[in-house]
Amino acid sequence: MTITHTPPDAEASRASREFVNRRRMGTPVTAVFYLLLLALWELICRLELVAAYILPPPTAIAAAMVDGWALLLHHTWVTFVETTVGFVLGSLIGLLGGIAIAYSPLVERLVYPAVVITQTVPKLALAPLFLVWFGAGLTPKVAITALICLFPVLINTVTGIKGVDTRLRQLMASVSATRLQIFRMVELPTALPHIFGGLQVGITLAVVGALVGEWVGSSEGLGYQILQANSQLRTAETFAGLVMITLMGIVLFMVVRVLERLSLPHQPHESVTGQSM
Repeated sequence: MTITHTPPDAEASRASREFVNRRRMGTPVTAVFYLLLLALWELICRLELVAAYILPPPTAIAAAMVDGWALLLHHTWVTFVETTVGFVLGSLIGLLGGIAIAYSPLVERLVYPAVVITQTVPKLALAPLFLVWFGAGLTPKVAITALICLFPVLINTVTGIKGVDTRLRQLMASVSATRLQIFRMVELPTALPHIFGGLQVGITLAVVGALVGEWVGSSEGLGYQILQANSQLRTAETFAGLVMITLMGIVLFMVVRVLERLSLPHQPHESVTGQSM
């Protein structure tokens, strides 16, 4: 009897094709499901089972977005700038802090508890203090955004670097590699999947941080627009702002995903649910 073995690469390729086919078949089903939900939502509102000021129909939300598109776009741009600047700043601090903590037990003992403490304090309670310290304008929003997305990047950086196989470090040291070479050739590539995982979490939290800053003290931005519309029971405009926030968050998340794929072309990617993509 002849026993044939399928090469591992062929098995992986077949599994990848099967997964892609399942996703292609599932996409129309998902689209139809959400279209049905929107239709049901519209029907419930049209039958006046729910008051319009509590839950406006999707068509009313779309109309509010069209009518106030110029102003909505301005508020979206303001929130986008606050989110991206705060995210970049917080991620950079989290990355450098994570590297320092991973390499220095002293830094870990001194800095790590302080970082944890900052994350246990509700950001909504810190926002008024940031307004007093930094004044009105862009700075307090960027500061609160950076603080809220710093932690996941820092934690994942520490986990990624500390998770490097000790034998790889010993192998590099045996060929007289410098500390920088070990970091650049072994530790950083190994830690990158963890770092990008932290960045994906951080970018979603960055949107929340920007909104928190705008709620406390701002005259523009989506958080301000939502607060004003909600106080006057203009619920359709409130939902319009929520739609823009959602779209912005999705776009920024996908940008991070694309950067991950470009940085790790041979790395199997997983979504936040743990499913390969």
